[in-house]
Amino acid sequence: MVELSSYSIAVPIVAGMLLIIKRSSLLFKLLLFYCCFILLIEGASQLTVYMGTQSNLWLAHLYVPIQFVLLAANYFVSFKKPLLKCGVAVVVAGLVLVSIANAFLGEGITQMNSIPRVLESILLIGMAVLYFYQTLQNFNHTYLDRDPMFVLSCGVLIYFAGTSMAYAMFNQALAESYDAARICLTINLVLNIFFNSVLMMALTRTPVR
Repeated sequence: MVELSSYSIAVPIVAGMLLIIKRSSLLFKLLLFYCCFILLIEGASQLTVYMGTQSNLWLAHLYVPIQFVLLAANYFVSFKKPLLKCGVAVVVAGLVLVSIANAFLGEGITQMNSIPRVLESILLIGMAVLYFYQTLQNFNHTYLDRDPMFVLSCGVLIYFAGTSMAYAMFNQALAESYDAARICLTINLVLNIFFNSVLMMALTRTPVR
């Protein structure tokens, strides 16, 4: 399951590379860059395991704020109202600061960064809901499933709602037993595969050049 989850990021990347000649929108570039970032983190994670590192949880403290910045950038360019764009910029700065404080003053880099992950999930779910509202107010798609941001937002709702609970319980579950922590990780692995599939769908729905 771990390998399948890690390798599933290849699906949106391959789709993006096949479409890169015909797509030039900023949204396409942001989504593809985000996929490449995930691949980089997956590679770094596999490398630490290969090198026999006892813990690679410190990678999560880098992954969460950068992931939030990249995903929030998609909403920044998709929101039409300046107030919403300003709000995205503010929450991005806020989460980055919370992540830094948590790494050095809170849970520490040797533990799962549960607090920033839960906060990230809440903020991204909020952005997804706001995008749904914007779509309702300015409906210009015959079929909603052809809107890349609508597809992405649906994935965000499911993925981050599911993983936030699992990450919130991870440190406590690990203190109880490895089996309990493994359940949390399994949930995240399944949702990772799902979200990578959503990224592929979003990429294929971006505007053609």
